[in-house]
Amino acid sequence: MNNEKSSSQLIIISEKMAKKRDSNLEISYKDLTKSELEDLKDLYVASRLSQMSNIDLRSFVKAVLEDQIKGTVGNEEEKEAWVEMKDHFQDDFEIKIKSVKREGVEDELVSPEEREFSKRLELLGKQEKEEENKDMW
Repeated sequence: MNNEKSSSQLIIISEKMAKKRDSNLEISYKDLTKSELEDLKDLYVASRLSQMSNIDLRSFVKAVLEDQIKGTVGNEEEKEAWVEMKDHFQDDFEIKIKSVKREGVEDELVSPEEREFSKRLELLGKQEKEEENKDMW
């Protein structure tokens, strides 16, 4: 039934394109009804999917997910991303949050350069105290 609908819609679209071609005008999306345009989009999606390899599909899905999750703007989109991640991780969600939060706090608060600088200051302070103690004796 769905193939029959697609075939008949394709015939209608083809006829419209033939009429446009005969009159030397290019057909546009405006020449199609909403349902015809939806059918054309369905055909496009099906065709693109059938032509993609497994690697292409994974790459495409990864790009879409990254854009959807990392490209959030505003509280509403951030809430949607949060709900989606929560639904995905389910019972492990709190564990994932804790692991990220623990790692993130250390990374955000102190950069490697700042850690090295702090260690050097600490060492310098110890050396100064040792010198003061030597001077006292």
